[in-house]
Amino acid sequence: IKAIESPNKDDDTQWLTYWVVYGVFSIVEFFSDIFLSWFPFYYMLKCGFLLWCMAPSPSNGAEFLYHRVIRPFFLKHEAQLDNVVKDLKDKA
Repeated sequence: IKAIESPNKDDDTQWLTYWVVYGVFSIVEFFSDIFLSWFPFYYMLKCGFLLWCMAPSPSNGAEFLYHRVIRPFFLKHEAQLDNVVKDLKDKA
């Protein structure tokens, strides 16, 4: 997220955005997979969702989700997240 929000924008922004969205999706799915796997066509819907996030269009799913959900949450809690990362780094 820090690389995406940096002032130096390169062509990698689209893929960085995709991987941030994919990472958040993977964390959410890890905890909810036991419930979601019971839904019919769950894996087909998951595949469609990931394809939508990868779509090479200006309005792909990763851009949409990043700017509507992840970025506002991150900007609101940026200082707290930086403190957690710093504490983990100090402990390591």
